[in-house]
Amino acid sequence: MDMHSPHISTSFDNELRQARSMVMSMGGLVEQQIDNAMRALFEHNTDLGQAAASGDYKVNEYEVRIDELVIETIARRQPNANDLRFLFTIIKIITDLERIGDKAEKIGRLSVTLAPMIESHEFVGDMRLMGEMVQRMLHESLDAFARLDAEAAMRISGEDDEVNALYSTILGKIMAHMSSNPNTLDVSMDIIWCLRAFERIGDHVTNICEYVVFLVKGKDVRHLTREDMLLEVTSRN
Repeated sequence: MDMHSPHISTSFDNELRQARSMVMSMGGLVEQQIDNAMRALFEHNTDLGQAAASGDYKVNEYEVRIDELVIETIARRQPNANDLRFLFTIIKIITDLERIGDKAEKIGRLSVTLAPMIESHEFVGDMRLMGEMVQRMLHESLDAFARLDAEAAMRISGEDDEVNALYSTILGKIMAHMSSNPNTLDVSMDIIWCLRAFERIGDHVTNICEYVVFLVKGKDVRHLTREDMLLEVTSRN
């Protein structure tokens, strides 16, 4: 693990490296799942929608395997405080990755029927932009974890404000459409669910960023204002 000196036990170092590698592999699967779901929804690709829906079991398998590795490592190695922080951070991150996967799975399933119906709506371009924003945030948050970059994590978490603002704008447009077209209520509610899924993905990415700050700085910033979070990140340990 780069933030620590090598351990006496080489196998312990290997276990820590394996845990981090598995997190990155799980993250890669979730990224692909989101990409499949988005292309299914906005490009009418039914096969990719089914792939996003059916691929969630692989993400769940990774979560179970990583959980088992972390528990076994703690039991065998009795890690010190820094290593425990790393292992607990991993458990937190994979929980949010699994939940992101759940959101992508639902979008993938809904896209099969929704895709042909949304392309003519004025909000679809903003909705796609929102999806691309959270997709990029996820990729960059995983990169921040790999590089132990707390400053990057803070920058990425700040982008969630833009996601939330766009969410409110799009939701307003959908509600106006529903008011003018009450016969589209069921379809509109499914579209809102997809929109909400993108917004929640942004929230989960923000959580991952906060875990990275905790890992690097040893400070829990989950319930701080953004100004206080910035002070914690820029302060010296």
